[in-house]
Amino acid sequence: MTIFIEPICEQYEIPAGGEAVVTLEDGCPHSIDIHPDNWVSIWNEGSEFAVVEIFNEHQFSHPPQRAD
Repeated sequence: MTIFIEPICEQYEIPAGGEAVVTLEDGCPHSIDIHPDNWVSIWNEGSEFAVVEIFNEHQFSHPPQRAD
């Protein structure tokens, strides 16, 4: 999946099985468009840059499995 942060057009690639956390400035307008071609466009109208953290599937904490 690809995330575009507008209006600066920053591009982030999310690996298969991965996850992204996007943090935008509080109180400022923004919009999110999800496109069928596996990409997301986020329009950030705040004065601060968006912060994007990308995690691959191996960085997630998995709950321990119980043996029944």
